[in-house]
Amino acid sequence: MYLVIIPAFNEEKTIASIIQKTKRHADQIVVIDDHSSDDTGKIARTYGATVIRHSKNKGVGAAMKTGITYAKKLKPNIVITIDADGQHMPEDIPSLIGPIIEGRADFVLGSRFLAKEPTNMVLQKKIGNKFLSLIVSLLAGVRLTDTQTGFRAFNKKALLSLNLVSDFTYTQEMILVLCHNGFRCVEVPVQIHPRKHGESKVASRISSYAFKVLTSICSTYLRLKIHG
Repeated sequence: MYLVIIPAFNEEKTIASIIQKTKRHADQIVVIDDHSSDDTGKIARTYGATVIRHSKNKGVGAAMKTGITYAKKLKPNIVITIDADGQHMPEDIPSLIGPIIEGRADFVLGSRFLAKEPTNMVLQKKIGNKFLSLIVSLLAGVRLTDTQTGFRAFNKKALLSLNLVSDFTYTQEMILVLCHNGFRCVEVPVQIHPRKHGESKVASRISSYAFKVLTSICSTYLRLKIHG
């Protein structure tokens, strides 16, 4: 069984397309509606996704925690996560899960930087991405180029070992936890589309975002070192 988790907040203009394209590669899709003020959840349900709605806006990290908890009950062979804003291409899912199916990896990141530099990413965000990826690579013990990507996949054993804490974000914490627990992590190149609707939550407040992410990285690393 292949399960796809889509955290979503006010993505009514893109969620239908994402679900339609993802259906071709998944047995079930669950959308975590982080208390959207638009019709994101309603549209997702109309197009066949299971929808779990938060009673208040909690953050993408909390949305992923909800998705992981749901997935653990089903114990799928592979879990795929993809953003709801339309930047990732569901057509890349076969490439993303390939290393897991072939037994070469437990956890795969869809890197936007592995093949070539994206031309549609603002410079400030690109620099921040590289800086955070360097830090996470050093702490995780594996060279990674895109630790902020929301397009990723992991197998059942990795899923069952996940215990995320942060409500703010999950991307770096997930990598540190899985690598600390000995799971094999690799990257594959993926395509990226520029955002057509709405505004990036990161680009609009990049300084405060970077500070919160660094705090999350440090607290996760210390927690893993102390508690093992």
